[in-house]
Amino acid sequence: MNSQDIKFELIDRSFMIIDKDGWEEFSFKKLAYEKKIDVSKINQFFGSKKQLLKEFSKMIDLRVEKEFDFKSLEDSSTKDNLFELIMLRLDHLQPYKNSLKKIIVSISKSPSMLKSVSENISDSLDFYLELTKAYDSSCFDLFKKKTILLIYSYIFKVWLDDNSEELSRTMSELDKVLSLSEKVANRIKNFALF
Repeated sequence: MNSQDIKFELIDRSFMIIDKDGWEEFSFKKLAYEKKIDVSKINQFFGSKKQLLKEFSKMIDLRVEKEFDFKSLEDSSTKDNLFELIMLRLDHLQPYKNSLKKIIVSISKSPSMLKSVSENISDSLDFYLELTKAYDSSCFDLFKKKTILLIYSYIFKVWLDDNSEELSRTMSELDKVLSLSEKVANRIKNFALF
């Protein structure tokens, strides 16, 4: 088992403990006890709980990247590609939904944790915007980055409460907000030409 596989296994087990005991009760000592390894080995991968969440986000991004059909990029619109990428991300987050609910309740009291998580997600979404060629080196690029973070934050909340097998409510809301943002962006672009 390589270093990445070990790290991902530790992340998975961490989220199982969080699901059972909650975020505040989770510790690397508990993880070490469950995995029957020394806590120093865990510290090689995660120096803090913040780092655990950062590595979790990277793990999800890697899984999205592996599954995403890059050939479809050229044949689909930016909106459709973003839709696909965000839904893929949520699909890969699905097994961790209960743990994530517990984490969100806990970190909502900690501005520094919220800022860290927001930065992790922003990095992922930035990658999605680059991938879909949404950036065009214009003054609107920063606007796009902030908008996609708002869209994702809203959709994430919808997804947390969406218990349907097909995630139909989540997909419907994501399609709506992406379509709306596309229309707004086009109007701003047209207005800016004058």
